[in-house]
Amino acid sequence: MAPIHRAVMGMIVGQRCRLGGRFSKCSELAEETCQYCGRPFCARHTYYREGHEAVCTASRCRAKRDDLVAYQAYRAAVAARNRAGLCGIEGCGPHPAHECSLCRGHFCGDHIRERMYPFRQGWVTIERPASVCARCWERRKIWRGA
Repeated sequence: MAPIHRAVMGMIVGQRCRLGGRFSKCSELAEETCQYCGRPFCARHTYYREGHEAVCTASRCRAKRDDLVAYQAYRAAVAARNRAGLCGIEGCGPHPAHECSLCRGHFCGDHIRERMYPFRQGWVTIERPASVCARCWERRKIWRGA
């Protein structure tokens, strides 16, 4: 007879952790589901867990969580500089004339570029022109294929 599974808070009770090596998957009972990859994971494979957020130890998921924390700090620093009438980049002067299409920070012409940026529309990724700061441009490598 097959085991009976029931859903609790988005988790299937009785699921096993799906992390570990290629030939040696973890056999512990899963406690959470990763918000980035969607795989169930156990306490040993927990990278971050607080409130409704749960992130496993997979390298791509750790990178996304770390990037999100750093990006929030970056946006706060850019916003503080913009309130003072300065370019969002530390050490640059006044007169930010351009807005980043992604973080909405204001930058001088030297710190923003028009680029073809991939945007998702449903199941399709479409590249279209966008004004993007260097930090937002670098983030696409981590989040591509999210």
